[in-house]
Amino acid sequence: MNPEKLIDKYLEGSLSIRERFQLNDWVKKDLKNLNIFKDKIKSYSYVIPLHFDTDKAFEKFYNQIQLKKQKRLQRLKVISIAASFMVLIALGFLYNHFEVNKTSKHTLSSKETNESLKHIQIILPDGSQQIIDKKSTEYVKTSNGKLVASKSDDIIVFGNENKVEIDTSITQIDIPYGEKIRLKLSDGTLVWLNSGTSFRFPQNFDPNSNTRQVEVKGEAYFEVLSDQHKPFIVNTPSVNIKVLGTHFNVASYANDHSTKTTLMEGKVHVYKSFQNENALELNPNQQAVFKKTDLSLSINNVEAKNFNSWIDNVLVVDGLSFLELKEKLERRYNVIITSEIDGLWNTVYRGEFHDESLKETLQTIALSSHFEFEIDGKHVRIFNKKPTINS
Repeated sequence: MNPEKLIDKYLEGSLSIRERFQLNDWVKKDLKNLNIFKDKIKSYSYVIPLHFDTDKAFEKFYNQIQLKKQKRLQRLKVISIAASFMVLIALGFLYNHFEVNKTSKHTLSSKETNESLKHIQIILPDGSQQIIDKKSTEYVKTSNGKLVASKSDDIIVFGNENKVEIDTSITQIDIPYGEKIRLKLSDGTLVWLNSGTSFRFPQNFDPNSNTRQVEVKGEAYFEVLSDQHKPFIVNTPSVNIKVLGTHFNVASYANDHSTKTTLMEGKVHVYKSFQNENALELNPNQQAVFKKTDLSLSINNVEAKNFNSWIDNVLVVDGLSFLELKEKLERRYNVIITSEIDGLWNTVYRGEFHDESLKETLQTIALSSHFEFEIDGKHVRIFNKKPTINS
């Protein structure tokens, strides 16, 4: 059948299984075909509002990708040319289509979202708690009115200038799903905290200590101010990271299968938290991966900028399984995702999401994985899409 007719049937939702394979093969065969497919979908946006918001899901992503095309031409050319749902169609379809009829009701989410934490919360050294509103909070004070931090240019700044009485007590900040925040520590180090992260740090680093130490459970990006005499140490449940001054990202969520430390600039030493020797030294665009299953620690070469893109509200999906992607979507949108499709677990995706809504993001993924979904408050249910039986 003529490819354009296949695209018409795709947009109408009437493709047979055989025709879906034909269209998928044709799209992947040539870059020109990919662009034809893209343009056709864009021109048909007005007749498929019930299936996906093409203008929003396509235009936002495509325009941003076009602006970055020259910078990113050496990496993942498909991403640089096509919208995210195009890439996902090309990579995800064949993985998942054979599994679509193997239905076994299965809950992929292993834990519930913390309903009690609805706002960014600081636990101060005196035990008092304060909710942080990024739009209105100007000062953070203890229960007796002592100034702990202030907001400047959307950064919460900690530390004080009192050289006589330096407070080194520990402060904790907890970030709910769907939120993130940027901090400036007393030494000038900048820290971005991602959704679902807990961060502990001293109000002021102890001038008599040989190190500057903080604790992370979740994900954080650091731009550490250099101090040759006081290494900066990030402690996580799995690994510790020792640096002098550098830029790096650490992802150490409790329900992830691994802890990943990714270096953007400088050098870092990564070692197991229960073993202070045999540290791995990372160079830029390298990542230390600690696997919780066998307690191994190894180095991978990566495109480092993909691993801190979340600070700009960009989700880069580069070879993630659906299970890994699900976890990121739950944190990003503050939802719980469950699935009734067993074959979805190991489907692999590649693409990017910028400021798409949860609905637009799921519609993008569903184009390649042939599933349907419904959103009910904070719960997302994924289920089988009934195949169309045509000749």
